[in-house]
Amino acid sequence: MKKIILTLAAVSALTATASAASAQPGRDFGRPPIVAPGYGIDSRQAMIAQRIDRSLRNGEISRREAARLRGELREIDRLEAAFRRSRPGLTPVEIAQLNGRLDRLAAQVRIDRHGREYGYGYGYGRR
Repeated sequence: MKKIILTLAAVSALTATASAASAQPGRDFGRPPIVAPGYGIDSRQAMIAQRIDRSLRNGEISRREAARLRGELREIDRLEAAFRRSRPGLTPVEIAQLNGRLDRLAAQVRIDRHGREYGYGYGYGRR
């Protein structure tokens, strides 16, 4: 009888630690979070806007690309404002949606900045 109780206790302890480890906020299947702690949506938007401006100044992207990227950033800002106006305010699902869009926009800025080095051959499509 003692062996059964000890076995059940051991199994329940293992199950409890496994569920606690998988329930960490900001973790997805053991990978680190995409957003560093302490960086909110507004600060990420500001950093992306600065990156767009700097890339335009340095000639890494064209004015057309900068306008397109800024338009997407404005759309994310509008969506954030709509989420904040909604009844419960910003929910974790909405924050995740905004962070996903900001991740895609940051990746697009990176692609547009380095797009000349990649693609149909080295140096193809130089503007």
